[in-house]
Amino acid sequence: MSATLSDEDLVRSLRTRADAALPTMSLDPGATVVAGRRRRRRRAVAGSVSAIAALALVAGVAVGAIPLPHRTPVATQAPRMLGTEASVEVAPNIWAANAPITRTAPDGDWLDLNLSVRLDTRSPTGGRNYSVGMRSLDNLPDGRAGVAIAARDGYDGGDGSSLGTAATLTWSTDGADDGKALYPAAQRAAFLLPEPSSSDWRSLVAVLVGDVPPGLENPRVFVTYPRGVGEVVEDTVSDSPATFEVPTFLAPGTDARLLYAVRETVSVTNGIVLQGDPPPFATFVGADGTSVAGVGCGRVSACAWTADQVLERVRTRE
Repeated sequence: MSATLSDEDLVRSLRTRADAALPTMSLDPGATVVAGRRRRRRRAVAGSVSAIAALALVAGVAVGAIPLPHRTPVATQAPRMLGTEASVEVAPNIWAANAPITRTAPDGDWLDLNLSVRLDTRSPTGGRNYSVGMRSLDNLPDGRAGVAIAARDGYDGGDGSSLGTAATLTWSTDGADDGKALYPAAQRAAFLLPEPSSSDWRSLVAVLVGDVPPGLENPRVFVTYPRGVGEVVEDTVSDSPATFEVPTFLAPGTDARLLYAVRETVSVTNGIVLQGDPPPFATFVGADGTSVAGVGCGRVSACAWTADQVLERVRTRE
C-alpha cells in the first residue's frame, strides 16, 4: 500500500478523476478537502475546550466555588391542623397553636396564637392573661422574612408591649437554608413575668416558634424534648425523650411559610433556661416519607431518624 498522499497529491488525484467522470464542478475539490480538514481540526479543538470547561464546572461545584441553584420550594404545602380547636394539648400541659386568628390592633395586624401567658396565678382574681401573638417583620434584607413574637395585653387598645417582644424568627426565602445538613432550630420566646404580689414562684414561660422547610410536600412536624416534658409514668416523672406531633399554620405577611408554635410548661422552660436541660428539636416528614432533621437532633442520636422511626416514637407514647 502506498504512503499517505499529501494534500497536493490528493487534490491532483481527485481533480483528474473528477474531470474524467463528471461534468465541470462548481466547487474546487482542492479547496473543499483542505477546508474539510481545517473544519475537522476546529471541531477537535472545540471538543477539547468543551470537555475542559465541563471538567472545570464539575470541579468548581465540588469545591463550592460555583453554587448550584437551590431547589424550588414545592407549592403543595398547606397548614396541618390537629382537630378543630384554636389550640390543642399535644403533650401533658404542652399546648400548640392550631388555628391562629388575625386581629387588627392599633399598631397593625397581629396573628393571635391562642396561647396565653398568665400572671400571678395565685391571686384572688385568678391572675391576668396576656395573649401571645406574632406579626411580620419589615425591612429585612433581601432573601429573608420573619416574625416578631410578643405577649400583649389584648388587641383592641391594650398595651402591645406589656411583656415585650420576646423573640424574633427569620428564615430564608431564596432557598439558602435548603442545602444545610440540619434545618435551623426554632426560637424560644421566653416571657419573664413581673414579680407577683403573691410570691408565685412561676415566673418564666416560653413559647417555641419555628418554621418548616419549604422543600417538603405536605409536611408534618414532630418536636422532641430530650429530657421529656414531665410526664408521669407509673407514679414516676419520666425524663426520657418525648416526641409528639404539632400543628402548622401560615405565617403572617406576604411569605406563606408554614410555622409552628408550642407553649411549654414552666417547669420545662425553667429546666432548659435555668438548669441547662437540652432544648427541643424538630423532625420534619414529607408526604413522600422524606425526613429532614433539625438542629439539636444529635443530643439523642436522632439526626438519621426515618419517617417510620419518628412515627413509631409517637405511637409508643399514645
